[in-house]
Amino acid sequence: MRDRYIKQLKTVHDDLLRMGSRVEHALADAMRALETWDTALADHVITGDREIDLARTEIEEAVQHLLATQQPILASDLRTLNATVAIAGELERAGDYAKGIGKRVGRCLRAPELIETPGQLHRLGEYAQQMLNAALDSFVRLDVNLARTLAAEDERVDELEDQIAADLLNVARTNPNTLDCVINMLDVAHTLERVADRATNIAERVVFIATNQTETLNS
Repeated sequence: MRDRYIKQLKTVHDDLLRMGSRVEHALADAMRALETWDTALADHVITGDREIDLARTEIEEAVQHLLATQQPILASDLRTLNATVAIAGELERAGDYAKGIGKRVGRCLRAPELIETPGQLHRLGEYAQQMLNAALDSFVRLDVNLARTLAAEDERVDELEDQIAADLLNVARTNPNTLDCVINMLDVAHTLERVADRATNIAERVVFIATNQTETLNS
């Protein structure tokens, strides 16, 4: 019975990592679509979000089944299962953000005047992706030290978002015809900042699993 339980735990763990991989690919594709104005790739991200939503539902159902059928459950396993559900929720929201970026591609192309995607915005996308990858890596390894590094990374993302917003607003002031596209770019920047927040939330769950202590990494 215990062997079967351990196998079920591993299956849920692996399903969560596969979901995380889908989200990482969706975010990377969304940023690539924004860089190249590839509407086909943007549409692929948008439609692919359904798979991410389904993955979250399946993980939640699997955890509920384990909680209902496997008693008693060790305290460490209970923390892991509860955190798994929470992390799946964070990943689902990050997937929504990738879909949102995909939608902004089409909206920018329909704007009165298109602007080049700022290089700083691509850098922000890279930071957000790196943070999400690090958060998932810390979960795989239960690496508390790696999880805690995301606090400083989150501050860097916040600062870069402020710089991007100031630069984009200057573009709109110089040429009002770019306002619609600028607004969409500002939304992308904020969306990427929210991805970073989701990564820190995942990292907080990792700390909780490993230490049974609650820490705030997102200031």
